[in-house]
Amino acid sequence: MTYRVGVLGARGYVGKELIEGILLHPDLSLDWVSSRQLAGQKLPALVPNTNYNLIIENLDAQQVAAKNSDVIVLALPNGLAADYVAEIEKANTAKVLIDLSADYRFTSDWIYSVPELHSDKFKQSSGIIKISNPGCYATAMQVAIAPIKFRVHGTVNCYGISGYSGAGTKPSPNNDPQRLKDNILPYALVEHIHEQEVILHSECDIHFSPHVAAFFRGINMTVQWRANGPQNKNELLEQFNAYYEQSKYIECQMDIPNIKQVVHTPNCIIGGFTVSDDGMRITQVSVIDNLAKGAASQAMQNINIALGLEEHLGIDELYSNFSQTHSQEQ
Repeated sequence: MTYRVGVLGARGYVGKELIEGILLHPDLSLDWVSSRQLAGQKLPALVPNTNYNLIIENLDAQQVAAKNSDVIVLALPNGLAADYVAEIEKANTAKVLIDLSADYRFTSDWIYSVPELHSDKFKQSSGIIKISNPGCYATAMQVAIAPIKFRVHGTVNCYGISGYSGAGTKPSPNNDPQRLKDNILPYALVEHIHEQEVILHSECDIHFSPHVAAFFRGINMTVQWRANGPQNKNELLEQFNAYYEQSKYIECQMDIPNIKQVVHTPNCIIGGFTVSDDGMRITQVSVIDNLAKGAASQAMQNINIALGLEEHLGIDELYSNFSQTHSQEQ
């Protein structure tokens, strides 16, 4: 069976990347794309690597619901999803509705899913499967915390550095090339929304400090925690490997991982396990591509799981030669 997919809000980096994955997916068909800024243009204006000449539309909430697509992707800025969700729920024809913003990450009737941690939630769903795709920083933190959260004593401290694509396509101080040149910019250092997201969904107290640097894509997350008993780094690595044994896109290693290992891939690497002499203080590092595992490829994983498809479909096809096809990415 081929499932028809519509994407609302395609101009951003994540929407574009997800569309590319949909076009390569053997069981998904791109039904429509809506973008106010790009309306009237053909799809190759957004995705140069395709000859699929779909005309981009500018659809309101009722028009989106009337499309009767099997899967609807909301790739809108925060705060804009509600009207569309109301109309889609009223029409009740979609099988899967996935929101890439933060609008429903704190809402109990939506499935919040880092697939490696929350896929069991899909077994409990009925009607339209409504998925809230996690944030990029939040993903990097949660996969690093999940295997050890019951060993933690007190607060986990997370220090994140992201590429400037995380600030989106709209010009801002955090993606300004002149401010970023030879620089790292701290921001939202207390109560960042991803901090609140992780506290809720990991059931673990964290302090999170985000920063943006002068590279385009990727996240380095350094995670520091105090243990409730002495730890051994080799045993920690064994525990992480066992925890993620069935996870195709999460790797664990003893060496400190770096962003270049994961950029242009759907993978997360966790490693660099370092333990103090008394065994009570631990530091580890989690790295992901913020536009892939932090957003687009994770959304594709969630869509596949919701539809009962193989988790990797569309993802491996997209990233198999991604670095070559996006060599001029800025």
